[in-house]
Amino acid sequence: MASRRHVLLLISGVLAAGYANVAMAQQKEIVIGVATAMTGPGAATGQQIAAGADLAVKEANAAGGIKGAKIKLLIEDDRTQPGGSVNAFNKLASSKPVVILGPTWTNFMLTLAPIVKRTEIPVFTSATGAKVTDPDVSGGWIFRAAPSMGNIIHSLIGYTTKSIAPKRAAIMYSNDEWGKSGYEAFKSAGIKFVAEETFNFGDKDVSAQVLKLKAANPDAVILWPSVPADAGLITNQVRQFIPDAKIIGSPAFAVDEYYALAKKGGEGVVTVAPWVPGLTPPSDAWVKAFKANDPKATVSYTSAESYDAAKIAIKAIAAAPDLEPQSIRKALYAIKDYDGIVGKYAFDDRGDGLHSAAVVVWTDGEMKPVNLGQ
Repeated sequence: MASRRHVLLLISGVLAAGYANVAMAQQKEIVIGVATAMTGPGAATGQQIAAGADLAVKEANAAGGIKGAKIKLLIEDDRTQPGGSVNAFNKLASSKPVVILGPTWTNFMLTLAPIVKRTEIPVFTSATGAKVTDPDVSGGWIFRAAPSMGNIIHSLIGYTTKSIAPKRAAIMYSNDEWGKSGYEAFKSAGIKFVAEETFNFGDKDVSAQVLKLKAANPDAVILWPSVPADAGLITNQVRQFIPDAKIIGSPAFAVDEYYALAKKGGEGVVTVAPWVPGLTPPSDAWVKAFKANDPKATVSYTSAESYDAAKIAIKAIAAAPDLEPQSIRKALYAIKDYDGIVGKYAFDDRGDGLHSAAVVVWTDGEMKPVNLGQ
């Protein structure tokens, strides 16, 4: 009798799985959303997020989609505004996406977090602020396809203290959660600053703050903006007034967009990146595929992280028994040792997927790794 019951349970389990597969195959489209900046000061970064996701979805659809269903990619512009990210997310949510790739800026994601918890849609981000994946903030629905601030800054602080060893360091950081977390991390590491200044996201002139830094005669200046547009502008103003100081920058300095703005001012700048071309075995082949898909798209750690996030999302959707958010979230947490373009992903109980970053220095217009953080 027990044996018969076991057989019946086994059959019903197989039938249930079969029905779930049929139901998913009957889906005409599976929607993945992208809420990011396509206009405004963060447009270049947002377009990299969109381009990475676009390639991942095209590859999946070319291979037959997910259990026979095609993937539809919906992109909404947040206009590089925290309020805009809310509008973009809500518009996407109305289209019933199974996963959303969100903005890469910490303050934007913290603005979105309560809505993510309420809507219960799995969301990927490359925002690195520690609070983004705090269970009390994310509710377990935010997955980070990037190293956390702790991993990033640990690598950069270690290199700064050991290899640069500034005697008179100064710092200027954005007056938001991202900037403050960078400032606090360096301060907690025991770096004493001879001058400290802040600026606001999108400021066009920070010369007054730079002149105050100059008055302290620093031998190194740590700059902690969140977007490449701010990083390029501030670099040029620091070079103008404090030309001999070593510049140490946030990950906003680790993209080609930054160097295009800073030009020669970017030479010798030390920063930290989750990935640079050539750092991982699949990098070269991916760069070729990425450029073939969109010759105008920018190769960066942001576009690579977005590609990885979309590929992981597609893998989880395919592995889930149905398209219910809880099922997909469970499948995401189950993914371990996924070999992405940026690195090996394994999601911990906070939803953090990557756990290392590389310190790089701009040399002849290219980022050269100088130290791998673990």
